[in-house]
Amino acid sequence: MAKVAFLSFYSGIVDRGVETFVYELSRRFKLGNKITIFQAGPAIYQEGIRVQQIVAKAEAPKFSKGILGKLCLDLQSIRILIFTLKLIPRIIKEKFDIVVPLNGGWQTVTVRLLTKITGSKMLISGHAGVGSDDAWNIFWRPDVFIALTSTQKNWAEKIAPEMQTEIIPNGVDLAKFNPKVKPKNINLKKPIVVCASALVPYKRIELTIKAVAKAKNLSLLILGDGEMNSHLDSLGRRILKSRYLRLTPPYQQMPSYYKCGKVFTLASETEAFGISYLEAMACNLPVVTTCDDSRQEIIGKAGILTDPTKTEQYAKDLLIASQTNYRNIPYDQALKFSWNKIARSYSSLINELLKH
Repeated sequence: MAKVAFLSFYSGIVDRGVETFVYELSRRFKLGNKITIFQAGPAIYQEGIRVQQIVAKAEAPKFSKGILGKLCLDLQSIRILIFTLKLIPRIIKEKFDIVVPLNGGWQTVTVRLLTKITGSKMLISGHAGVGSDDAWNIFWRPDVFIALTSTQKNWAEKIAPEMQTEIIPNGVDLAKFNPKVKPKNINLKKPIVVCASALVPYKRIELTIKAVAKAKNLSLLILGDGEMNSHLDSLGRRILKSRYLRLTPPYQQMPSYYKCGKVFTLASETEAFGISYLEAMACNLPVVTTCDDSRQEIIGKAGILTDPTKTEQYAKDLLIASQTNYRNIPYDQALKFSWNKIARSYSSLINELLKH
């Protein structure tokens, strides 16, 4: 039995990829293991999992980093550091076998130094993706780095060839997200393009709004919230009028809103993985997204890879995807990423790690 601690500052505050990863993996990983989730948000009961709230001032994360953010000296980074420092006595006392810091920055540094003292193993899951944030995590040489795609694995091995790097992708709950889900009744003309995302600059949702505006018979349903909500709502209502709707449903209701759509899209510039792709495909929606190697690996033949900065082409690809009969190709692609399979991969890796 392994004792595993997840440090997830934003759990209980938002439901993004990282927070979904923590809960979904822990629910399946709990058998034969003792799981503790430390978070700043309110502790919600999870059967068989210990969820501990560490009192800290916290709010939804902001992604617009200035120079202080890049140096991990912004208010958000300092709050995560204080949260992590409060955990030091507990981590020492409880003697965890595996500690998984999920918020990067000074949290990674603190946990690395702490595990050198306690003898625990540090596992990093590459949710930041290819770039400076995960390069910082790799710099501190975790006992194992989990790449979410082969592209990320190749990148990590170039930075630290001596470090153990494995590929384990993110997953999707196929009992919750599937083609049999009943769609919500919403006041939006069909066919509908669905976009589920945090409303932050690098997601480039304004490109999606402009592309849907070019595709005259499509409507756009945005599921999410964030620092750009006012700007995007203003743009969407101005150029799409009645063809635009943004909602912030609870995570449990997301499958029913995906099922309203004919196609899913996310025009983000970069994406470590994108759990929303899997959720959409599990509901049998084709995906139109940015063309790169990582997303090709995730989407396969279940959609179209495009250049969202070219509005005319992006609009054309959305129309093509909405008019194409993909049969069960999206759902079959999602089957490769069941959380049950992902949990077994993590369990095998951790057992092997503890043997050494």
